[in-house]
This record gives sequence, structure tokens and C-alpha cells, in this order.
Amino acid sequence: MEAYLDKILQPEVLFTLFVVFLIGRATAGGKKQGNSLSPTPLSPTEVDAALKRVTMSKWLEIDAELDARKKIRAIKLLRDATGLGLKASKEAIEERERKRDLRLH
Repeated sequence: MEAYLDKILQPEVLFTLFVVFLIGRATAGGKKQGNSLSPTPLSPTEVDAALKRVTMSKWLEIDAELDARKKIRAIKLLRDATGLGLKASKEAIEERERKRDLRLH
């Protein structure tokens, strides 16, 4: 272990590690500032277009999950069918629940 530390603490090795670190920071730093982990939210028209592409059989499957009180499963089915993000899918499912509740009452 001591021999290993002696080898790593040599000035040439430390300098090389420092240079590699700086190069990594320089190349990754530019990407990080302009790029976040979350995708850009879709516009309402893009969400509506994605929802219109969902087939009737898929909506029936989603409604069955909602009837069984499995909202998370319904959101997952909608995400799989449309490619929408979690937030947009959740909002669409909640809107569908509200519309269905109004029809049933």
C-alpha cells in the first residue's frame, strides 16, 4: 500500500491527473450549462397531437386501469403509447379522470 501511495504521489503522476481533470471539466462544463436532465416541455398543441394518435383500444385499456383505481398504471400506458413525459402524461390522465367523472354524474 505504501509503495502504491509513493507511486501516485510522484509529481509526474499528480500533474497528469490534474491535466486530465482539467480537460474533463473543460469538455463537460460546456455541455452541462446548456443541457438539463429534464427534456424541454412540450407545447399544448404537441401534447394534443400526441393524445390524438392514441388508439381507441388503448384508451379503453387506460380507462380500465382508471376504473380499477390504478392511476400509475394508466399513466404508464399513456406514456408508452405517446412517448410523452411523466408530467404531461399525468396531467392528461387527470384531465381524462375529470371528464369521465363529469359524464358519470
